[in-house]
Amino acid sequence: MELKKYIIVNGMPILFPTDLIHANVVGPNHNIDSAGFFLIIKEKTGPRVLCMGESSSLSISSNPDIDQDLIANYLELEESF
Repeated sequence: MELKKYIIVNGMPILFPTDLIHANVVGPNHNIDSAGFFLIIKEKTGPRVLCMGESSSLSISSNPDIDQDLIANYLELEESF
């Protein structure tokens, strides 16, 4: 499992490594829905996305219930749960 960062902008996920800062990936003029960290967990039933945390540089929290599904769909995974 590798921890990565994400930002949801207008319902679309932007995924990137943890060495980048959220605020450096998108500027302040974007409609940011949420931001945080995510993992892809490998389970017997298949991979699952787990979102958590917040972006301190953007002052916005993750919304795990929505973000997990958006990222799972973007990555073409079956489902997040």
